[in-house]
Amino acid sequence: MSQSNSPSAVVVDSNVLISICSKESSHVTADQALADYAARQWPFYAPGVIVSEVLFVLCRKRSDGSLSTAEYDEGIEILKDQLTVILPPPRGDASLVQRAKEIQTGYSCLHSADCLYIALAEELAASGAAEFVTFDKRVVNVAARNAPTVKVNLLPV
Repeated sequence: MSQSNSPSAVVVDSNVLISICSKESSHVTADQALADYAARQWPFYAPGVIVSEVLFVLCRKRSDGSLSTAEYDEGIEILKDQLTVILPPPRGDASLVQRAKEIQTGYSCLHSADCLYIALAEELAASGAAEFVTFDKRVVNVAARNAPTVKVNLLPV
């Protein structure tokens, strides 16, 4: 089946949601990127780790004072709203573990979660167009070297 006739999908990195939820300076870029995908009717996907990654960073931002308690609470509400449209991996997180391990080989442990996102984008790309939207320039080379079917949409900071 040609990819032009296949469904398209986008894997959303946690840093995109963190930007939106904590209203970082990059949140307008993140909002626009997700709005563009939504306008093209691309479904959103992410591995389950996205929840803990976003919650952790929001908590750290509240703890270090870069978010007030009210901003933190608002960020949590935004996260809950965003998660209503982000789908889990079609075959579950377990389907990503082995491939993520393979992608991560040769990289530091800091790439462990990133490799789950890349593995998910690779899995989705097997049946249609898929992109991984992120602010993290480190993953561009990881994906290119280990998952060449994954198109990374690196958002400008």
